[in-house]
Amino acid sequence: MAKRKISGPAPLDFETQLALMSQRVKILLETRKRRHVVTIVAGLDDRAVDLKQIAKDLKRYCATGGTYKHDKKFGPIILLQGDHVEKVKEYLIKKLGIPPENIEVL
Repeated sequence: MAKRKISGPAPLDFETQLALMSQRVKILLETRKRRHVVTIVAGLDDRAVDLKQIAKDLKRYCATGGTYKHDKKFGPIILLQGDHVEKVKEYLIKKLGIPPENIEVL
């Protein structure tokens, strides 16, 4: 019988969890060209975690398109197409272990 591959993100080590718990994350909605709404996740330190992997996991979790990029105003951000504020907040709390008081929804 073949072993099944366990899916999902790899467990985070202690130092990464500690770095995530001390970060102040901002989630905001922004209207882009022609009334297209995007969800922006800012405030995650790209030196502490792999933001490209988190962006990939968030896109899969929210079933939407998106990207990781560097913004002039916020620094490194994750940009998701559509209004996914509640799902992103839930993901940050449950999967990454960021305390709810460190997440600010604007």
